[in-house]
Amino acid sequence: MKYTLYSHGSILILFIGLLMSIPSYTAFSQKTVLFKGTISDSETLEPLKFVTIRLIGLVNKATVTSKEGTYLLRVPKGEYDITYSMVGYTSEKTHLSIDRDTIINNVGLQRSSFRSAEIIVSAEDPGVKLMRSVLQKKMQWTDSLKNYTYMLYTKFVVSADTVTAGRNSGRNDTSIFSILESYSKGFFEKPDKYFNEIIQKRQTANIPAQANFVAFGTNLNVYDDKISFFNEDIVTPFHPNALDYYEFTLVKTLQDDTKEIAEIRVEPKSGQRRLFNGTINIDKQALIPLYVDLKPNRAVKLPFDASLHVQQTFIEIDSHYAMPSSLRIFSSLNAEVLFLFAPRLDISIENVAYEYEINTEIPPEKFDQRRVEINDKANVFDSIFWIEKAILPLKPEETAAYIQIQQALEDPDSTATSAFNSLFGGISAFFNRLAQRPFTGFEDMFRYNRVHGVYSGIGLQFQHSHNAESGIKLGYGIADNHLYADAFYRQYLNETKKYVIECNGYRKLSRRDNPYVVGQSGITSLSLLFKNDYGDYYYNQGAELSFEYGWGQLKFLRREEFIRPSAIKFSIKREYHSSADVNTQFALFAPSEISFRDNPPVLSGEYTIASAEFRMNLTPIRRISSAGFIISGQYALPGISVKSYSQSTFQAFLRTVTLPLWRLDARISGGYSWGDIPPQKFFSLESSIASTAGDGVFRGMSVKEFYGDRYAALSLEHNFGEVIPGVLRIPSIASFGIEVIVTGSIGYTEFSNNAIVLKQLPSTFSTNDRYYYEAGIALNKIFLFFRCDVSGRFSQRSNPELRFTISGSTF
Repeated sequence: MKYTLYSHGSILILFIGLLMSIPSYTAFSQKTVLFKGTISDSETLEPLKFVTIRLIGLVNKATVTSKEGTYLLRVPKGEYDITYSMVGYTSEKTHLSIDRDTIINNVGLQRSSFRSAEIIVSAEDPGVKLMRSVLQKKMQWTDSLKNYTYMLYTKFVVSADTVTAGRNSGRNDTSIFSILESYSKGFFEKPDKYFNEIIQKRQTANIPAQANFVAFGTNLNVYDDKISFFNEDIVTPFHPNALDYYEFTLVKTLQDDTKEIAEIRVEPKSGQRRLFNGTINIDKQALIPLYVDLKPNRAVKLPFDASLHVQQTFIEIDSHYAMPSSLRIFSSLNAEVLFLFAPRLDISIENVAYEYEINTEIPPEKFDQRRVEINDKANVFDSIFWIEKAILPLKPEETAAYIQIQQALEDPDSTATSAFNSLFGGISAFFNRLAQRPFTGFEDMFRYNRVHGVYSGIGLQFQHSHNAESGIKLGYGIADNHLYADAFYRQYLNETKKYVIECNGYRKLSRRDNPYVVGQSGITSLSLLFKNDYGDYYYNQGAELSFEYGWGQLKFLRREEFIRPSAIKFSIKREYHSSADVNTQFALFAPSEISFRDNPPVLSGEYTIASAEFRMNLTPIRRISSAGFIISGQYALPGISVKSYSQSTFQAFLRTVTLPLWRLDARISGGYSWGDIPPQKFFSLESSIASTAGDGVFRGMSVKEFYGDRYAALSLEHNFGEVIPGVLRIPSIASFGIEVIVTGSIGYTEFSNNAIVLKQLPSTFSTNDRYYYEAGIALNKIFLFFRCDVSGRFSQRSNPELRFTISGSTF
C-alpha cells in the first residue's frame, strides 16, 4: 500500500474542527441537516455520556453522546420521532420537524426509579442467578452468529504534560500531544477473523499520515470470553466459566417505562487470574448487557504501572444479538525512565460502531488482507465526508489542538521545534527513513564481520504495481575486496497475493547456521566491539526460481513486511559455493592478542538444489501464533552437483497455559541428512554469545561447540509469572512485574559415515555424555525490557558449570 500526503493538508487541517460547526453550502447541505445538542441530568444539569440518540424509522441512524454530553448527526430533512436513552434514566421521546440547516435540541433526562436489591434468604445472590441466565442466553445466540459488518468511527487522543507535549495549551499542566481519527468499514467472521478498511482519516500535523492506521473497533468486545491488552488475555465477566471466576452481587434494579435494568457489582474471586473489577448493567428481560464499567485487577501487568478504565455500551440488533455500540478506554501512566524523568501520558480511545449487518455475505478475500488496510481514497482528505458523516463531536480543546499543533510546528521559537528536538529529531527521522521504502534498512548500508570486515552498500525495493515488486542490494567488502549483489523480482499471480513467483540472482556471503538466532545487526555490534562473530560463512553465487502459495490473514513480520502465517514453497537453484577466510582482526575493544574464531572451510563447487518447504503458523523470524511448525527438504541433483545429497529439517513451537498465570513454551527442532553431505550443509547447536542469548538457544554452551549432519534439540521454558502478583515490582517502568522462568534444554548431534569433514568438528555423540543438557532459572521483564538467566551445564563437565546471560524480555 502506498501512502501519499495530500498537497493542501497543512491548510485544511487548520480548519478541520471549524468545519464541524460552519454551515456548508455544498450540494449535499441542501438535502441534509446538522442535528446536534447536549444531554444532561434534569436535576443536577450534569452532562451525560453514553446517551443513545436514535431516529425511529431511519435505519441504522444513531449515535451516542461524548464525555461532555454532546452529540451530532447529519440527517435528511423530514419529520422524525427521536428517542434519548441511557441506563439509569427514563427514556425521552420527542417529535421534531427537521427542516433547517441546523437543529439544536438540548434534552434533560430524569433518573429512573430504582429499588435496592431485595433481601432474600438464599445461598445464592440474585446477581449470580441473573448472570447464569445471561451466560446461557449468550451461548444460545452466539451459535447462530456467523459474521457481521459495521461502520466504525475511532478517535485516539494522546495528552501529556506540557514539557513532553512541547507546548502549553494554556488550560492546565496537560496539553493534547496528538490526535488520530478514522472512519472504517469493519468485518468479522467466526471464529476470530477481523478486517477493517479505513475509508477516511485525519491526524494532527505532528503525526505522519502513514502512521494513522487507527481502527480500534469491535475486536475489543467485553461481551467476548476474553479480551487482550498488551498481550495480556483478560477473562471477562461474560466468559462461560465466569461464575467460577467472579463474585456477582446485585446492587440495585432500575425501572423505566420500557425495561428493568439490573446493576451488578463484579469482583474477582482470586488475585491469581487476570480479571476485572467494576459494574455491569443487564437488561433483565432481554438478558443482554447494556453497559459495562470495568478496570483490570492487579494480576494484569500494565506497563509503567498504567491505570486502565474500560467503558462500553451495547445495543440489541434484530431483537437477538448484543453488539457493541460505543467504547471508551482511558489510560494514564508516568513513564519514569531510570528514575531521571517521568513524562506523563494520558491515552483516550473512543469509538462508535453503527450500521450493523448480521449474518450477511462477506467475500472470503476480505480476510486475506492485513487486519487493517487503508483505502487509497483515505489518503485524500475529504472535508465533505467529515461534515456529512460526523458521528461524535470534537471537544473544544481537541479542535483547538489541531490548530495549535500546526502553529507550533511552523513557529521556529516554539518548544516543539527547539534546537534539541531539531537536532536529535532529525537524526531519528534519518534512521527511520532508512527503514522505509525504497530503502531496505541500515544493515544493508553498513555491517561488519570477520570475513568482509567493513561492508558498505545500499538496498532498495520498488513497488511497480499492485502485483509486482523488485529489489536490489549492492555492496562492497573492504577486508575481502569482494563485490556483493542480490537482486530479485516478485510477481503475484492474483489480487490477494496468495500466489507468487520469484526469481533471484545473487553474489553474497551465506551462513550455514541459523541466521535468525543472531541477526546481522547483532553480528555487526559484537564483531566490531569484541571480536565475537557468531556466524559460519561461505561465498555463494547463483540464481533461484521459486513458487509459493500462502494462506491465512497477513501478519506483521518486520519493518513494512507482512507474511501469511502458512505457506508451501517450491524452488530450484543453481549455485557455486566456495570457502571464506577470516580477513580482519580489528575490533574496538578487544585486545590484539585475541583473534576471531576460524571460519570452517566448505566443499567448493557447483550445486543444483531442488527444495520444498511447508510451514503452518510459524516463521523463523518471530513468533506469530501459539503453535506452529516448519518442515523443509532439499535435494542436490546428481550429475549436475559436485556432490549429491538429501536433507530434511523440522522445527515446531508450542505455547500453552498450565495454570491461569503460568505458561509453558516448548521448542523442538531437528535435521537429518543422507548422501555425501558437504560441510556447508552441516548443522550446529545454537548457543549464546558474549553473555547474550536469543530465544530457545543453549545458554550454557560455547559458540559453535557442536556440529553434525544430523541433530535434534528440545527446549522447555515454564513461566511461573509473578510468584505473588503485584508484589515483586519495581516502581514505574518495571511495573509489568518480574516473572520467574525455569528452563531446561537437551541437544544431540552426530556425523554420518558419508559426511564430508574437511576440518575436524566436534559432535555431542563423540563425547562421553553423547548429549548436551542444561537447566536454569531466569528473571523476566526486569525494567520491563530485560531477562537475566543463570544456566547450569551438566554435560561434558565433571562438575556443573554456571553461566550468566542477558537477553530481551520474553513476552
